[in-house]
Amino acid sequence: MIRCVIVDDEFLARERLKKLLAEHSDFEVVAEAKKGELGVEAIKIKAPDVVFLDIQMPDLDGFGVINNLDKVPHIVFTTAYDHYALKAFDVHALDYLLKPFDEDRLSDTLELVRDRIASDQSSVLASQMKSLLKTFDESKGKFRRLFLIKEKGFENEVMVEEVIYMEAQGNYVKLVTEKKDYLYRIGMNVLESELDPMHFMRIHRTYILSKQWIEKQNYQGNNEFKFTLRNGVELNSSRSFKKHIAEHSTDH
Repeated sequence: MIRCVIVDDEFLARERLKKLLAEHSDFEVVAEAKKGELGVEAIKIKAPDVVFLDIQMPDLDGFGVINNLDKVPHIVFTTAYDHYALKAFDVHALDYLLKPFDEDRLSDTLELVRDRIASDQSSVLASQMKSLLKTFDESKGKFRRLFLIKEKGFENEVMVEEVIYMEAQGNYVKLVTEKKDYLYRIGMNVLESELDPMHFMRIHRTYILSKQWIEKQNYQGNNEFKFTLRNGVELNSSRSFKKHIAEHSTDH
């Protein structure tokens, strides 16, 4: 068995990857971690053959995880941002997976893992990774990056990645962040079209969630789900968004 550890702060990403790996009988997920520091601990304890490692995490990113390891296993980086790939060369990553995970693409990666472990080679597959870069669909610049909030004559910049979830309130949308809430004048349909679907998911005509803040997703019956966020907030989806939610989750 090829022992795997998954380190990713997005619940849905971890679940999707576990489901795909379960279809390969020679791979076993021995641990998962939702934070970089927990990932370091899991890797040291479990000593896996390969780690599927998210590059962007809030406490300790993927490169920081590697820097905290005495013995580094084979690394497959996972991320939604292709511009991190060049830096991945510097840490001798085995391969690089772009989110959302594709079944065929993952199968190719697993073949690389099998071959590397079987041959026990240590050379980096730089040429293959460079070829992979050409297939990436760059999203930079296509989606909204920030909100300019006017308050008492001043403009505050709220970065999109700061937002935990968004709630429709009449002609406005409430932007909920860790520090405070903001009101921004925009329609939900327009806002949804401006957000990167790799990072945000609409579950209701009233709610859009940041996927990295999703802690749990529970089916409630009648094509409805309850989402528990990392800050403890619970939000229910509506039946009309069942298909949309299924495209982002493991419940296919």
